[in-house]
Amino acid sequence: MKNNILQYIILYMLIACVALAIAALARMFTVSMGFDDFTAFIVFIVVLGISVIVYLSIHVILQELMLPWIGKGLSKIPFFWNKMKSTPSTEKIQENIIEQPSLEEIRKKQLQNKTKEQEEKLNIALNYTRKAFAPYVSDEHIEALCENLQLYANKLSLDKLQSVKTNKELSTIDIFHFGWNIWNHFKVSKQIDVAYFLKKVFSDILKDVEVETIKSHLKDDELKGIIKIRESLPEQ
Repeated sequence: MKNNILQYIILYMLIACVALAIAALARMFTVSMGFDDFTAFIVFIVVLGISVIVYLSIHVILQELMLPWIGKGLSKIPFFWNKMKSTPSTEKIQENIIEQPSLEEIRKKQLQNKTKEQEEKLNIALNYTRKAFAPYVSDEHIEALCENLQLYANKLSLDKLQSVKTNKELSTIDIFHFGWNIWNHFKVSKQIDVAYFLKKVFSDILKDVEVETIKSHLKDDELKGIIKIRESLPEQ
């Protein structure tokens, strides 16, 4: 943009210099012919005006009439036709500029991507939970556990968590490991919060275990128990 303005300034300065030079020569010629200074000044102004008008007329004729005609003629020559095809037109450049997304559209797109990513992460956790607890928890309680998990993942109030009962095959270490896996997968809260989540959801098996104790033993004995510690949850 600045380069274009500079080019126009230089062009107009050159035109002004040429017009002034022609007008000055006309004035000098008038004086040499014996006319007075006032007449010479009037001749200077008139010639200067005529020079400007002539330039503008030539510019309009070339831009509006001659250039399109010349362009049509050159377009019939293969060499110039290839050059014209390879050079983007002003309209195309302007179209590309107009098509650039606005900041609001960018924010909306980013929000959509973030929402999609959160949904995918939640689905992975839900699939993992169903597979991990299917042999040890009734269908009704598995669905309740998944609903609890959605509350935790979305950082909603945990006051409405539903209690889930497991059979005797699962131990406290399995529940601890499950809690750590879920916390590590979402990372939406502190470990004390997931310990509180486990205490509320598995109130039967953890009835004699304090929240602080749960927090401090989430990753104990990683290779023991039915539910093992996982650094990442399987996508399928």
